[in-house]
Amino acid sequence: MAGKKITAELLADTLQSLLEEKREAVLLYYFFDLNDKEIARLQNVSRSTVQYRRTSAFELLKRYLEEYTNENTD
Repeated sequence: MAGKKITAELLADTLQSLLEEKREAVLLYYFFDLNDKEIARLQNVSRSTVQYRRTSAFELLKRYLEEYTNENTD
């Protein structure tokens, strides 16, 4: 994925493809600078659940974006 352009629209579409609770965890953590404990309080779940949602969502995003960039470079 290095050197490939990821547009704001592509990122938004990719985020939209996530389940709501995963998308919310990613947005709160990466864009609103909340930590897992703060997000857990907001979502009324454990900190470990937030960590799982966030890291699994990040892996899904990464995989989707890698597939997209690979498809569009061939």
